Amino acid sequence: MEDIPDLQKVKHLAYQPGIKPVLPVSQKSFPRQVQKPGVLPRPGDTSVIEGAPDITTSLRTLTEKYSLDQFTIATADGLVFASSGGEDAQDDAARFGEMFASDPLAETPGVTLFGLDHKSSDLVGIIRTNLQIPGDVAEMIERDTKDILNRWI
Repeated sequence: MEDIPDLQKVKHLAYQPGIKPVLPVSQKSFPRQVQKPGVLPRPGDTSVIEGAPDITTSLRTLTEKYSLDQFTIATADGLVFASSGGEDAQDDAARFGEMFASDPLAETPGVTLFGLDHKSSDLVGIIRTNLQIPGDVAEMIERDTKDILNRWI
């Protein structure tokens, strides 16, 4: 410990407030560009029913038509009613089915929810996408979903 100078003997620190440290390029801060989330592209005229052998195929066609990541229809008590497939369908149904039933205005990034009534059953449409869904496209998705339910259930 003999190498450490006695602080009482040090009378002047080398601090110079006017000098700014030079940062390596990797540590410099650059202004962040705020990216607006993309918007779903306009859907084509694809039928979600014609040529589909079952409800799952119709829901897959719906996800392709609207460029969605995943689509699930859940019961209000959190069970999967139907899905386009995907690993998250059961978790989404459990989480968002009950969430929508208790607080229909709740928001979760990357997930859009809407309510459906089919043959006196309260259902929840769960859309997974990081893109914004314009109001008219959301209405189109809801209409196509009702058409699918009317065809297969």
